[in-house]
Amino acid sequence: MAKLGWNDFISKHTTRLAFAAACSANLPKGILLDRNGKKLPTPYGLFSEWCKAYLSGEWAILKVNGGFLLCVVTAADEEIIKKEFGVAGLAKRTPAGKNTLPLGYRDSQYAGLAGDLGYVL
Repeated sequence: MAKLGWNDFISKHTTRLAFAAACSANLPKGILLDRNGKKLPTPYGLFSEWCKAYLSGEWAILKVNGGFLLCVVTAADEEIIKKEFGVAGLAKRTPAGKNTLPLGYRDSQYAGLAGDLGYVL
């Protein structure tokens, strides 16, 4: 399914699975295009593209200082996310939910994720 706006998603889904990840807001200096001249997304934008490509249920993502929050509603999407990125600690309370799991997504995974989505680095 398609991505929903954050507020619409939160209003619609009182029961949700929440994740948080720390990543840079910008690309490294001097890197704007891939080898084919395609504009590269920020780490947040790249993760959002990954969600669009791989998640099947409704989801929402919100950029926050130091990273982003992600919410999904299906257990299948939760498992896809955990399998791909892992959980990097204990759940915490965030604006996404009471039990927000920290994802293992890091800036160092950018190249691999970009390649998976068709960018040539």
